[in-house]
Amino acid sequence: MYRHFVVLVDDSDAGIDTVTHAVALARSVGARVTFVHVVREPQYGAGAASGRRLDDCVREMVAAKAEAAARALGVPCESMRVTGAAAQRARASDAGAWRCDLVCVAARAVAARDGVGEAVDVDAGCAAGSLAAQFAAANVPVLSCAVRRSPAAARVVAALYRAHRATGVALCERLAHSGLAHAGRAAVRGAAASEVACEVASDVACDASGAHPGLDALRIPRLGPADACRISSLLRVRTSVVDAELGELERQHQRGTALFEELVRVVAASSAGVAPPARVEEALHGYAQFVWEYFGRKEGVIVPAAQRYLREDDWREIEAAFATTASIAGTGTP
Repeated sequence: MYRHFVVLVDDSDAGIDTVTHAVALARSVGARVTFVHVVREPQYGAGAASGRRLDDCVREMVAAKAEAAARALGVPCESMRVTGAAAQRARASDAGAWRCDLVCVAARAVAARDGVGEAVDVDAGCAAGSLAAQFAAANVPVLSCAVRRSPAAARVVAALYRAHRATGVALCERLAHSGLAHAGRAAVRGAAASEVACEVASDVACDASGAHPGLDALRIPRLGPADACRISSLLRVRTSVVDAELGELERQHQRGTALFEELVRVVAASSAGVAPPARVEEALHGYAQFVWEYFGRKEGVIVPAAQRYLREDDWREIEAAFATTASIAGTGTP
């Protein structure tokens, strides 16, 4: 019986599907999970400081999303990061130190599905493959996690992942730019918070005039007309199995909206000299962590449920709603 999974993760579509597949399997057999984020060897050059902060923030995001998906299904979990060089140096004898009995990896070699595709980090992918090979050499089973979807479902899920990724990366970039990727960076807190306060305050002013999207890039995407998530609406029609989870996600969405509004208020107060810059740091980092966990929960619970219960015509209806939303927003893409 499998008791401990090692799951190699990243924020690609295939990586997200791997988390979903592995967590569901772990839940079914009562196993615990260790998420391992394999990253390429850093080559920062002149922008070393900002590059490190961005990488740290992306690591936080990937771990937060994966762990949120596991917690939503009651699966014990932890996370760690391995650099490409460390993966390449791994020996077959090292695999036993992980004390795992199954390794879950993304199925990278999947044919394009009706134009749905993504850019893959080749270096990180090779490093992950190298690490998986070390486990296989140590006689640890390696499971390639592939998710089969209908054409319409594949396009909708890809659009959802793309929207989540855009918001998540926007948060990472803002955190990295302000030096706030980790709460422990106390040495730069005051200056960085002041910088981001001024920057966000400028964005708020642009938002008010309609001249610049500004903070809109940090909002949780709704992906549906009339401020309704079409996936959730159709799921409620098709099954009551996930009603409790849908209700919880709706409450979390409302909480996320409140946190975003609080961030705007704190920035305005800081710009006016009423709130300390450190308060901006706290609000920004807290909001980012909340959003990443919300995305992880939605990707890990709602997407699999939708795949199981929705029909092909449901997916086409959702796709049409996404296209309408994108057209209204003027982006041309859902």
